[in-house]
Amino acid sequence: MYKNKTIACVIPSRMSSSRFPNKPLAKICGRELILRVLDAAKKCKYFDTIIVATEDQIIKDLVDKEEDCISIITGKHYTCNHRVSEIASDLKCDYVFTLQGDEPLTDPNHLEYIIEYGIDNEYDMVQPMRETLEGDTDDPDVVQLIINNGKVLYLNRTPEVVTENVYPQLGYYFYKREVIDDYKNLDMSFVKYWKGLDTIAFCGKYDVMPLLLPNCGKQQGIDRPEHIEIVEKALNEM
Repeated sequence: MYKNKTIACVIPSRMSSSRFPNKPLAKICGRELILRVLDAAKKCKYFDTIIVATEDQIIKDLVDKEEDCISIITGKHYTCNHRVSEIASDLKCDYVFTLQGDEPLTDPNHLEYIIEYGIDNEYDMVQPMRETLEGDTDDPDVVQLIINNGKVLYLNRTPEVVTENVYPQLGYYFYKREVIDDYKNLDMSFVKYWKGLDTIAFCGKYDVMPLLLPNCGKQQGIDRPEHIEIVEKALNEM
């Protein structure tokens, strides 16, 4: 809770990642990836509830052995926001924080900073981002946010012709509960056309406010098997 606003953290997770099948169960320094993300979420002081939303019973069974969190089985979904939207109407909270299930290096201080920014300004939705680093524009795993008039205009995975007001997206979404609940009603034609980048569906109806996180490096997520070694090295240096 922050300023009397209740917050649910939802971590979407599935076994059928096209770039890395069975990714949630991959061991990161001896502990499953999805549990590493849960560990990070539990360090955020503002979350009233932490939920893993998954279509896979094997993930639910693993999460159910953990404390201070719950798991929910959902239908099969094309995007993570669809999965979170399915359960949003049943959540008893004011805001929802979606934390991608492949971000084991998540800093809880960043989560708290995002929440404070969103609630202090009463924004419908906050999309965090970081500074562009060398190699980002050539990396297909880096989603880029294009900012116009202080709002997220659209997203892309391919290098942009323009270099100003383009920032790498981070794997977090923070929104009012009614906004993510409404996601299932939004026009998905752009999402399917635009390489599955589901945030773009919000941009036509809601103000998606970008937030540049301070002191945030590349913050490697697990998109492919070769990323495990990078993340394990980072964890061992923390």
